[in-house]
Amino acid sequence: MAGSSINGFVKSIRSYVTSRVKAANVDGNPYLTKTEAKALPKDLQDNYEAHRVLGNDNSRVAAKKFVEKFTGYVAVQAEKADKNHDGYLTATEAKSLPKDVRDNFANFLTWR
Repeated sequence: MAGSSINGFVKSIRSYVTSRVKAANVDGNPYLTKTEAKALPKDLQDNYEAHRVLGNDNSRVAAKKFVEKFTGYVAVQAEKADKNHDGYLTATEAKSLPKDVRDNFANFLTWR
């Protein structure tokens, strides 16, 4: 894994999750159901499940809230992983990301 700026990663994640949620939300209402979430890319499905369960295990989540909370979560976790506080995540630092963010970071490195 090569390194990346945290700001670039978070900005890209916001764009990525927004577009994937929009595509999965086939009825276009404000909610993303468990059935619709099955259309999310694999690296976002675990994040959807974690968000859904933390939201009282509802069968659906507010799409906008999922995007906002997930993006915020990624930003916080990336900052924590940046051990030398230089604003970049190295391959070594990225290993300390939580498992549910490591897959997003690995995919980010292939999208950019």
